Amino acid sequence: MITITYLDAAKQEKVVSFESYDEFERSQQACLIGIADYYKVTKLTYNGHDLDYSGTYGDIFFFLLKQDLTQYDH
Repeated sequence: MITITYLDAAKQEKVVSFESYDEFERSQQACLIGIADYYKVTKLTYNGHDLDYSGTYGDIFFFLLKQDLTQYDH
């Protein structure tokens, strides 16, 4: 599961979750999520593990592509 905590345009903390990396990838490719790419991410977790990520929502996809996520699989 991927959980993303971010700040919206009003600086309100919001959380969005995806059941799998594939679900997250599909949402990115289809542009189904109404979250602006420039929103600041405050926390990113994968299968309950905090990932050391600081950046924008739009860059998460590229960050995850570079990670060995198999180390976090249960």
